[in-house]
Amino acid sequence: MRIVIVGPGALGCLFACRLARNASQDEIILLDHRPERATALSRSGLTLHEMDGSTTRVQLTVTARPAEITGADLVLACVKSTVLSACLNAYRNLFAASGLTVFIQNGISHLDIAERETFPMAFASTTEGANLVAVGEARHAGRGLTSLGFLHLPSTEERARLAAIAEYFSQAGLTAEVCADIRERIWQKLLINVGINALTALHDCPNGALPLNPTWRGQMAALVEEARQVARAAGVAVPLDAFARVLSVCEATAKNISSMLQDARAGRPTEIEAINGAVVRLGQKIGVATPVNAEITRQVRALRPG
Repeated sequence: MRIVIVGPGALGCLFACRLARNASQDEIILLDHRPERATALSRSGLTLHEMDGSTTRVQLTVTARPAEITGADLVLACVKSTVLSACLNAYRNLFAASGLTVFIQNGISHLDIAERETFPMAFASTTEGANLVAVGEARHAGRGLTSLGFLHLPSTEERARLAAIAEYFSQAGLTAEVCADIRERIWQKLLINVGINALTALHDCPNGALPLNPTWRGQMAALVEEARQVARAAGVAVPLDAFARVLSVCEATAKNISSMLQDARAGRPTEIEAINGAVVRLGQKIGVATPVNAEITRQVRALRPG
């Protein structure tokens, strides 16, 4: 299977290292928008620090020239939601010429791609954890499950293709499955991100600190409940114990620094618009009030003036 991974971030490096470990050098391709970084990574390869303390190093093809990529069976778009629009504009021809493009972003704003684009696409949600240590160097922070699915009713051929991809991932050490309702799975992760990410950015704290503060804990509960009500009104099945699940994630990842806090500390754009902001916009569209999410979204926007 010839796979193109778009984006050398933490998740992109994790998937690239796992998939390239047992593949030929031209079977897994990493696509980067920065030519100088692509050249450097082609020389140095990628490094993944495993959870057991070992280190995986792989050499693979890294390029900044999408026009030179042909015969891709799968494109895995691992870029952040903040640059997804630019990614679509830059790589639309690659997506259209490939067997299938799978989008794997935080939040729900990227689901609108299916309404605007016509190339073959699927969506994914993962609970794999990864942190970027340096350029081309990531740390596997937590084992998880990658769920794959279509927003539309797939044909027999499409189901078989996605099942083959899930099997390929699993054989590479990335546990994966095809799920019947990927929208539901994406919303399940969204509810967790809604309750955790923005508040860690605002309070500059690791995940585990949030439930220990009564005020922050109350904010978490309100954020998650608003999002759960929006999901229900939108026809998405979400768990009744959503907030309990968020608390469990906080406990399991107590020392973790969320991606939104990492972005805020670095002065980079955050994914607030794809997470809490997307809940607010959908709530406005379908008539569900989301005042707490709206206020938290406003506060996170203000962390990066201009």
